[in-house]
Amino acid sequence: MSGRPVVAHVLNSIGLGGVPEVAWQLIRRLPADRFDQRVYALRRAAGEDEARAARQARMEDHGVPVAFPRADGKIGAIADLCRWLVDERVALVHTHSYRPNVEGRLAAVPLRDAGLRIVAHYHNRYDDKWAKEGTLTLEQRLTAATARVLAVSTAVGEQVAERLGVEEARLAVVPNGVETERFASGDRATARARLGIEPDRPVVALVGRISPEKGQEDFVRALPAVAAAHPDALFLLVGSTAKEAVAEPLIASARAGGVGHAIRFTGHVEDMPALYAAIDVLAAPSRWEGFGLMLVEAMAAGVPIVATAVGAIPEVVGDGPALLVAPGDPGALAAALTRALSDRDAAAAMAAAGRERAPAFSWERSAERLAGIYDAVLDGRP
Repeated sequence: MSGRPVVAHVLNSIGLGGVPEVAWQLIRRLPADRFDQRVYALRRAAGEDEARAARQARMEDHGVPVAFPRADGKIGAIADLCRWLVDERVALVHTHSYRPNVEGRLAAVPLRDAGLRIVAHYHNRYDDKWAKEGTLTLEQRLTAATARVLAVSTAVGEQVAERLGVEEARLAVVPNGVETERFASGDRATARARLGIEPDRPVVALVGRISPEKGQEDFVRALPAVAAAHPDALFLLVGSTAKEAVAEPLIASARAGGVGHAIRFTGHVEDMPALYAAIDVLAAPSRWEGFGLMLVEAMAAGVPIVATAVGAIPEVVGDGPALLVAPGDPGALAAALTRALSDRDAAAAMAAAGRERAPAFSWERSAERLAGIYDAVLDGRP
């Protein structure tokens, strides 16, 4: 396999959220006989160390080495990445998400004259970070030095094109995918037994890291009305709680609304197909969503969805699998969740529509598209 170009994926960390998972699903499907892949993580994240170690191990077991900065601080990490890119003779660097798109490209741009090519991947909208950290102008200039800009959805692509001034020839949409058969194979009784959930108890889950963007606050505020119609319902908040303080306001809000006893924080869940097999409805009350892996996972598992009509969500779910409501409206969210739990015919129709739509999202097709983009960038073709 000598002569393969070295491709380096730059991640913020070996995290437990969507971006590292997307990177892994693409990495494992890119042809090993065409690309020699490496991963560089800008920092070592703390908390739930066993799960993070498992995610790193699966990359290394696949023959993809993982490196971390050997220096402290942001400047040290950028300088170390620049040195690493040179030492590893990287031909193409692929940065993923906000911080790698900034820090990773700061390390890579000085090496362009030596032949290094840059691909930047936008997994979400970053207006809040551009405003808070004042990096918009910097990203615009770094993007001007980038060979290709990738977006996970048309919604993200349009936003990036407008804000960063990316012309059509340099922009490509590479949608996220889903392992349809894996998520469709869960057994409800077994999954519920493992999670300690009664066989007939109504269960709603919100999947995603705890952050304002994901709408957990709106979800918790909607729950008293849902619980009034379904007093035995269980509500799961699924995602890493390594930063325990972020959950405290939600817990206080749930207690104030009289539903503290009905909420369970699961932490990171490794067996997500079993999680979907155990639930009745997925709630996705996001304030913004660049794609939403949980949406395609739920569709593949035949789980009805209640979501907000923001960002890429309407693009991903299409017609049928979801009830869509306005963002920031707990009352509308509660009504839709109550309907999804109460109306068995509507829930069955959404489940069937989701199963039919899920195969449209293929990791294999996205990896094939990405490989073609790599080839074009390395050959200097538009």
